[in-house]
Amino acid sequence: MLGPSGREALESQEMSIDHKPDRPDEKAQIVASGGRVFAAEYGDGIDGPPRVWLGHMDVPGLAMSRSLGDAVAHTAGVLSEPEITSRWLDKSDRCLIVVTDGLWEFMSSEECPPKVAVDLLIKEANRRWMKEEQVSDDITIIVAYIDTGGSKDGVKVTE
Repeated sequence: MLGPSGREALESQEMSIDHKPDRPDEKAQIVASGGRVFAAEYGDGIDGPPRVWLGHMDVPGLAMSRSLGDAVAHTAGVLSEPEITSRWLDKSDRCLIVVTDGLWEFMSSEECPPKVAVDLLIKEANRRWMKEEQVSDDITIIVAYIDTGGSKDGVKVTE
């Protein structure tokens, strides 16, 4: 997420798209590679998000469609190559926020301005995880304040 900071309302631009196995293009890649995508079902109904499974076994059960270093998941069509988004920084851009899906699962980018203390965002994301799932995913947040004012041509950001 990239955006300006200041006393005025924060406007942000999301710089990435979630790599979820039920996203149509990601699911097509997985299925074409022999993997399957479905949510695990238990006696009390469907439990959890859609996950990636091998074509012949109910493993690895990965809840994302991109992963580094997961040899088993790669055989089911999970990719390790990231999707890249880039744009030129504007003079009004003042911060870059990098977070894991543990925050975005139950919170929107509009709820996460950089002025809000990072520990409060983590606590709120954890609270929402516990309310919805009774467990919590990993939650990582990095806020980098930037100064583009001295650059004539701007700086290109690539994620």
